[in-house]
Amino acid sequence: MHKNTLLITFFIIVLSSMFTSCIKNKQVEPTDQSDVKKPIVLNYNMSDIKELEFFNNYVDKGIIENKGIDEASGLAVSRSNPNRIWTHNDKGGANRLYIIGPNAESYGYFWIWGTGNRDWEDICIGPGPENGKNYLYVGDMGDNDAVYNQIIINRFIEPDISGLDSIGINRVDGSEVDRLIFVYPDGPRDAECLMIDPWTKDLYIVTKREARSSIYVARYPHSTTEVKTLEKIAEFPFNRALAGDISADGKEIVVKTDRRLYYWKREMGETILDALIRQPSLLPYFVEPQGEAFAWKPNADGYYTLSEKSGNVEPRLYYYSRK
Repeated sequence: MHKNTLLITFFIIVLSSMFTSCIKNKQVEPTDQSDVKKPIVLNYNMSDIKELEFFNNYVDKGIIENKGIDEASGLAVSRSNPNRIWTHNDKGGANRLYIIGPNAESYGYFWIWGTGNRDWEDICIGPGPENGKNYLYVGDMGDNDAVYNQIIINRFIEPDISGLDSIGINRVDGSEVDRLIFVYPDGPRDAECLMIDPWTKDLYIVTKREARSSIYVARYPHSTTEVKTLEKIAEFPFNRALAGDISADGKEIVVKTDRRLYYWKREMGETILDALIRQPSLLPYFVEPQGEAFAWKPNADGYYTLSEKSGNVEPRLYYYSRK
């Protein structure tokens, strides 16, 4: 190849790399939201919320066997690996996804290469770009002091755990991970609740620290090359949203706070917001010392909760079955 051609090729590669890096790391201001609908302020009768009677009280499934799981902040029940559950630690934890069983037993973990864990706060599971595949979405969106300009949702096809090595360690290569980067339309926020609507593939994020927890949506399709602005659609009449999940059939929604599991039933043809406008009910919940994780089973015949380690109290897995 001619020397000049080699030089041109070299500069094209360098410039392409620099452009990609800028796209991933540039600080983006919120876009103009003047043409976006004003968020709905939800007002429930908070003193008249009833607990539903079609779920049993908790069953203690035991202390989490893997002692590396000490600040569990997300939970998702596997769709591709029967009787397995994904979890992770939050701020300061490694970029690992842990695998546990329905009795809190350990099945190792995956390193998620090409990512960091600034503050992973929730995980959800649902559809994605490739039809027929289950995707995991890991929300790097914790921000206690509201200082970060961007949040990142790491998306990748749910791993097959049958190929784990002898000590239960494996990895998801960075080339398999989509980094979905978003900004809030009204400045940085702290969020610990990430959900996916299986009907539309839209992602829902609920914030934690304001007087009213706010609901934001990232409409599908999600860009892997541009930073997108979330849409604020509503505000709850409560705060401290710590977790949440939408059932695999899209019909049952839960948002968890420190002491309550708020529940909405969604009818066919409704949007998520259509359901959330109605007065919620409560699901049974044993108040954990620092409970930050909730997940439906795939068929919604039960749900799990999990807490962080708090002082001398070890994290335990709790299960609630449908009657």
